[in-house]
Amino acid sequence: MQPDGSIIELCHVVEDFDAAVEHWTRDLGAGPFFVFDVPVLPGQLYYGEPTEVALKVGFGFSGGQLIELLAQTNEGKSPFLDFLADRGPGLHHVMPRTDFESGHARLIKAGFPVAYSGQMPSGERFCLFDTFAAHGYYTELMEMSDAIMGSLALMEKAHAEWDGVTDPVRGIDRLPELAG
Repeated sequence: MQPDGSIIELCHVVEDFDAAVEHWTRDLGAGPFFVFDVPVLPGQLYYGEPTEVALKVGFGFSGGQLIELLAQTNEGKSPFLDFLADRGPGLHHVMPRTDFESGHARLIKAGFPVAYSGQMPSGERFCLFDTFAAHGYYTELMEMSDAIMGSLALMEKAHAEWDGVTDPVRGIDRLPELAG
C-alpha cells in the first residue's frame, strides 16, 4: 500500500460498471475488485447544498495502488454526473494518503472549493475538492480510520494472492474471509 504522503487511490467514474471491472481485471491485471452498493448517506452536500447520491463502487489493487471504479446509480446532483456529462468516463479523482484535517486545510488555503462531502455510516468524513479546472481531476480526502485501513490491507492481500483470473469480482461481504 502506498505510504503516507503519496497518492493511495485513483478513481475512475464509469457508465458501464461491469465492462469497466472486466477491463481492469482482464486487460490491466488489477483486482480482484470488492464491489458494493452505497445507499444515499445522510448529510451529503454538493457545493454546500444538500444532495442525495447513491453509488456502486468497486475497490481493487494494482500493486500498491488502490483503484476505485464508481458508477452513480441515481440522479442526485454530484461531481460524478458533472464529470460524465463534461468528459465521459475516466479518471475522476485522486486521493492522497494524508491526515484529513491537514489535507483539508491545505486545499482550502490553496483556494479549492469542496464539491461533494459526507460521512460514512461508520463515521469517517470524506470530501471531494474541485481541483478539476486546475488539474483535470478532483481530489478526495477520507478519514483513514483503523477499520478502513484494515479493509484496504485485506484488499491488498487479496491482490497479492490472486491468480489474475479466478473470482475477479467479489462482494465486500467476502473481505472477512481474508482475515484468517
